[in-house]
Amino acid sequence: MTKKFFIIAGEASGDLLGSKLIAELKTQNSGAEFFGVGGKLMQEQGLVSLFPMEELSIMGFLEVVPHIPKLLARIRQTADAVIAQKPDFVITIDSPDFCFRVMNKLKNFHQTKKVHMIAPSVWAYREGRAEKISKLYNLLLAILPFEPPYFEKYGLKTVFIGHPIVENAPDLEQKKLANFSFRSKKNIALTDELLCLMPGSRNGEVTRIFPEFIAAVNLLSQKKSNLKVVIPLIEKTRALVLEMAKSLKVEYFLIEKDERNDAFFATDFALAKSGTNTVELSLYQVPMLVAYKINFLTHFIVKRMVKIKFANLVNLILNKEVIPEMLQDNCEGEKLFAVAEKLINDKNLAQKQIAESQAALRMMGLGFTQNPSQKAAQEILKI
Repeated sequence: MTKKFFIIAGEASGDLLGSKLIAELKTQNSGAEFFGVGGKLMQEQGLVSLFPMEELSIMGFLEVVPHIPKLLARIRQTADAVIAQKPDFVITIDSPDFCFRVMNKLKNFHQTKKVHMIAPSVWAYREGRAEKISKLYNLLLAILPFEPPYFEKYGLKTVFIGHPIVENAPDLEQKKLANFSFRSKKNIALTDELLCLMPGSRNGEVTRIFPEFIAAVNLLSQKKSNLKVVIPLIEKTRALVLEMAKSLKVEYFLIEKDERNDAFFATDFALAKSGTNTVELSLYQVPMLVAYKINFLTHFIVKRMVKIKFANLVNLILNKEVIPEMLQDNCEGEKLFAVAEKLINDKNLAQKQIAESQAALRMMGLGFTQNPSQKAAQEILKI
């Protein structure tokens, strides 16, 4: 029987996950219809979006304040659309601040099965959320192996599906050929040190973090005459990155989406904004350091709420700092330079990071017989 799905995603990572999930749901339920809130990738898979997903991509406690009236209106609009369309399933993906408020308005609407994908990080802060969302959903899909018990104790069925990013694991046997091909095309010598910079997917992140990356690279260039840089472009931050990159004192290459795979294979090491992109780099076995910086007042609030030692998923899963984390005051050009120089010069340190990161990736689902999107679709349709 054909099913109707109302799927909600609020940011780029959710749009990617949603697109993969829709593809699998179509495979397992041909003729399915998809409505909700999503970005370009979900719409390409057939989702009809209620409004532009980008309206929900706002980070930080203070940053969101000016947008509250419009967000509240979108929450009401989304809940009303669910009630009007009466889908078989409502699936929310990450973006808890928006999604949970929508689902709270649907608490007494029992004509649909309710699923959330990406368990909220109750192990990091606000553990009480586990009990609250257990009243909102029929199924929770977790991407980290230690998450289910936090929710199951409140009676919410929670299934570990693996981290969806492992679906993008590259064929490492292609590394040598891809490296040679990319460097030949860009006229980068095999002996050049190639550094990948990933300063963020939001303009606010780029504005805060990219100048520190640039400062670190310019210092490295004084020690490494054969240093070159690649910067993968993201449409949302393209204009800002193009302008800021002009301050680099080394030759750099702006990488489009279709070159991303080969660029990662050719990369020797990376400076990356803390986030899912660092897991992607680990899949390509790229040694790195991660950095992040938010405004002072937001950091003041977050610091008093969060109860975990690490920001990076690899470090979190292994419960040790395998990948150097340079956060807030440590996200500063000279400090980044010092740590990056050590990583570049100590090949044993870089190889140790790669080896330990692989162990974390296997715990996230790398090598599982069923990929996370397939598992997610299967569990949803079983409800």
